[in-house]
Amino acid sequence: MFAPISRSMTLTLGLCASVASPLSLAEPTEPRPEGEALELGSTEIFALGLGSTTEHTGSYTTGSMSAATRLNLSIKDTPQSVSVVTRQQLDDFQLGTLSEAMGRVTGVTVQRYDSERPAYYARGYEINNFQVDGMLNTFAGLKSDSDTIIYDRIEVVRGATGLTTGAGDPSGTIAMVRKRPTGQLAVQSGVSAGSHDDYHSYVDVGGPLGWDGRLRGRTVLAYRDSKSFMERYASQREVAYGILEADLSDSTVLAVGYDYQNKHVQGASWGAVPYWNAEGGKAHLPRSTNMAAPWSSWPLKDQTLFVTLDQDLGNDWLLKAALTHRWSDSDGKVYYGGSGFPAADGSGMSAWYSHFSGEERMTAVDLNLAGPYQLFGRRHDFMLGYGESERRNESPYLLDPVVPADYRKIPDWKHLSAVAKFHDPSTGRDGSRDDTRQKAGYIATRLNATDRLHFVLGSRYGSWETKSRQWSYDQNLALTGVSTSSQTHNDQWTPYAGVLFDLTEQYTLYASYTDIFQPQNVRDVNRKYLEPVVGKVYEIGLKGSLFDDRANLSAAVYRSKQDNVPEIDDSVPLGPNREQYYKSGGKGVVVEGFEAELAGEVMTDWQMSLGYSYNHAISGDKTRKNTEQPLNLVRFSSTYKLQPKLTVGGTLDWQSDIYGTGQRPVGRDADGNLVTAAGRMTQGAFAVVGLMGRYQFDEHVSASLNVKNLFDQHYFNNVGFYNGVYMGQPRTLMVSLDWKL
Repeated sequence: MFAPISRSMTLTLGLCASVASPLSLAEPTEPRPEGEALELGSTEIFALGLGSTTEHTGSYTTGSMSAATRLNLSIKDTPQSVSVVTRQQLDDFQLGTLSEAMGRVTGVTVQRYDSERPAYYARGYEINNFQVDGMLNTFAGLKSDSDTIIYDRIEVVRGATGLTTGAGDPSGTIAMVRKRPTGQLAVQSGVSAGSHDDYHSYVDVGGPLGWDGRLRGRTVLAYRDSKSFMERYASQREVAYGILEADLSDSTVLAVGYDYQNKHVQGASWGAVPYWNAEGGKAHLPRSTNMAAPWSSWPLKDQTLFVTLDQDLGNDWLLKAALTHRWSDSDGKVYYGGSGFPAADGSGMSAWYSHFSGEERMTAVDLNLAGPYQLFGRRHDFMLGYGESERRNESPYLLDPVVPADYRKIPDWKHLSAVAKFHDPSTGRDGSRDDTRQKAGYIATRLNATDRLHFVLGSRYGSWETKSRQWSYDQNLALTGVSTSSQTHNDQWTPYAGVLFDLTEQYTLYASYTDIFQPQNVRDVNRKYLEPVVGKVYEIGLKGSLFDDRANLSAAVYRSKQDNVPEIDDSVPLGPNREQYYKSGGKGVVVEGFEAELAGEVMTDWQMSLGYSYNHAISGDKTRKNTEQPLNLVRFSSTYKLQPKLTVGGTLDWQSDIYGTGQRPVGRDADGNLVTAAGRMTQGAFAVVGLMGRYQFDEHVSASLNVKNLFDQHYFNNVGFYNGVYMGQPRTLMVSLDWKL
């Protein structure tokens, strides 16, 4: 038990020594006089208001964000529903992964298809748009579920964001903002240990490196070694992030950075756990059930290189150029009992097995100009830009595995340790390749018509193209053919409009509208691309900036109507190249709902994030859609500083019932084969409670305790996926020790 944490501590201390040593040689510098050089990403609090950076503010909200419109606006002045998970909230509740962070966001549910594929849903649909530092990041399927240690905050925009992400998505956008270098030497480090042998360590060092503080840097290194409540499952994650920031002149800042996340997995699952048993009753399998072979692995290595150049043009005008290149690699073999109905004697289950091997490359460039201008005697804001992105996925051609005839049949689903790993060597030949490209120009402005009436208007115009190729070979690996499919959408115009009216200095009424145009890179069982999702989104809401701008309040109603929404077609098996097939949800899909949130410091030393959402989706034939998503959802996080050294807090997550449909055994035919009929899988309404406490021994050392699922609530995280369910996490406990310079 102690080996992983000792390795973790050794790694942390070694990394701290290697990284902190050169930084400690840099002489501390006094802050530069105002106006001497351009400063980016500073952590300043102006008067009682907050800036965009959340680190070291202790706040559960931010002063400004740009994920919705690319204009740097406060939450109150943004005419859409937005939430922010700040650095303080990530630290308070040990939200170490993106999935854990999204589980704290108003209106967002986190569901898992299996151990390696988390999905984030908002307003009834999966979120597929991601940004990192304002740059588009796309994922073909497997998401990295990245470690949050490298981020300052995570912004979530609910609703379509076609203006900033290109193709509009009616669910929302997740925008991650990395940590930036600090103006003074700052060192943090910590270790933690928790339930299921969960060990974590990190070191975070930043500060001036030379040129009298004009060259700054920051490095974050982390390592996690963890088992799970699921049998045979374990993972290790290595994280590295580094950034250099240089003032090339008093008005020019160049930043170059790299982040690396490498996840190793053992006992990876590929699908859900059966809901029904072979007799047709509920299986009631324990939460620890994992029908994966111990060697089953689905690793993922993610690397990103980025460069930004900021040029201050004077009079508050800023020109920004950015380049990001991301590459991901996966090479693992999975064996999982995802098909069938378990019997008491260990029979009844069949396995899915596959070799997941491939590479994904993404490059994005962006150039934008932003600043204020005068019109009709008033000051307004303007933004103009152009961006391109390309994503390429490549998979090798693998030989069919050489396996016994009964390899798929599991003799005893309770014991899979004897299952041998299959052999399917790579041929070194191309198997399949997918390319997706999009490019667009965009423009936006905030017009201040009067002291109280404001308009946010924008438009994006561009193109979207995808191509797919698949190679086939004979037994001698001679090429026999190449199948190609493609789709192109040119001259795509996405308008955006919002109007805001300041009722008082604290409260603003707003309304917004945007188009939905989402090309599909998913195919049906006939390998034909689905038609693009098209539609419109309307939103009306009220926002408030309270308690001297230390807290934000919002409430909104929304309605979207769209056609051709994709749905996973789990009535058919995966394709020959492990491709997931989809089907169209039809025309006239309407989603309506309500959201409300309060986030920030509601009283001195009392931070809170409280959100409620109601979401209802109906199809064109007036039947309810997305029943696997709750109609009602409550998210609550809060901390209170009881005394200068002691902080306590808690979380509450409540959701209404969900259900899915599948096939339930109802008997056997004359030949002894199972006969099935449609049945409903249900999860009633439930609540999950968490607690935290932190004691600050002095200005350098603190210890904290986090308990998740305090009452050990049993629940299904997902229902209906491939005739099964995914178990929710049981009660866990984590103890942490943190030190800072």
